[in-house]
Amino acid sequence: MLGISQSMTKLSGVLESTRVLGGPLRVHLMKNKLNCAESRKSSTDGDDPSIHGLDPKIYTTPTGSVSSYSVPDGAVPNGTVSTSNSWPENEPRPKGLGLIHCTLQHFPVRKRLRVNVLKIEGLAGDLKPELELQPFCKVNLLPGKSSKAQISFVKRGRDAVFNQEFFFDGVPLEELDSKILQIEVLHSSNQKLQKDIEIGEITVPLRDLTQLHSKKEVKIVEELKHKVCGKKAGKINLTTCVSNGVLTVNIIKVEDLPKWGFIGAPDVCVRVTVNQESGKLQNQVKQSRVMKSTCSAVYKESIAFLIQGKMNDLLKTQVIVSVHDFNRTVTGDDVIGSVYFGCKESEKAEADQWKSTIEHQGKEIKGTHHLKPPNSGNPDVHVSEAHSDSEE
Repeated sequence: MLGISQSMTKLSGVLESTRVLGGPLRVHLMKNKLNCAESRKSSTDGDDPSIHGLDPKIYTTPTGSVSSYSVPDGAVPNGTVSTSNSWPENEPRPKGLGLIHCTLQHFPVRKRLRVNVLKIEGLAGDLKPELELQPFCKVNLLPGKSSKAQISFVKRGRDAVFNQEFFFDGVPLEELDSKILQIEVLHSSNQKLQKDIEIGEITVPLRDLTQLHSKKEVKIVEELKHKVCGKKAGKINLTTCVSNGVLTVNIIKVEDLPKWGFIGAPDVCVRVTVNQESGKLQNQVKQSRVMKSTCSAVYKESIAFLIQGKMNDLLKTQVIVSVHDFNRTVTGDDVIGSVYFGCKESEKAEADQWKSTIEHQGKEIKGTHHLKPPNSGNPDVHVSEAHSDSEE
């Protein structure tokens, strides 16, 4: 019994020594690992990436503080990203298709444009929350010698960090203002025969980024928009009639509407907006019923408005018939296309129908018109300058 007791005492002493020395020993080993990592890194620091038109700040350890831009941002000034979930918890997340962060810089001597896609936040917003997204980007410069876009790596999640550079050569300074940067964001399909699904895109006219002419690195934070294809907006068949101070728009059908790959066929609704400058009731808006999940909807539904019936008033009347996809309402961009009567946007067929409508009151005038996608105009680009990099 005495021998067993002595053995237990010795074993206890060994365990206590190991516990006491374990902490310093682990710290010592961690320091050695860090020193080795720093030595390996310092051996490659002699090659300056800027001589190749690369951003040297991306390849060095960040030391600056976090920048503040027009939206909450987790990127530090050198372009590296600290975290994929950088959106503040107390701030509402984007309700649209998401925000894309990237930087641009032009090198006039090398005639090279560098685009660095940093990250995407809130991708697809509230659409299909059950779907685990695997996004990737297609980056292109239009117009260009080659229409083939450059492809990014595939990431995972709705807050995806890319921090990936793309280069476009043969872009002299005098042609910079004629170029448009296009970035498409898609969801990568796991199935071989299934196509990748388009989520949204941004188009940035470089003429709006005057800082590029001074070799400045320019950061933009842009909201993704639904990709618009003018040839596939569809068409609408309707009649118009003015009689005794009442304008009646009879929606017969809409057809050939585009199917958005991310959410499928649209939930279609037709909205009619009437504006009379001299009328008491300006900007009257009424809409049809919603037809679920279809690219061709038959309505045969009449919508009536009280208006001023004098010819002088009718000549100043504007009627906009717009087709909406209620699946996309949560993105804030649900207009598929529109037709215009009595407006400056009216095409010849629309102008002719409206002219016949007001000249032959009491008679229904029928017409079929191609829908025109919404004109987004210049994108709302948020710009923040950074220090210029030397080319030499």
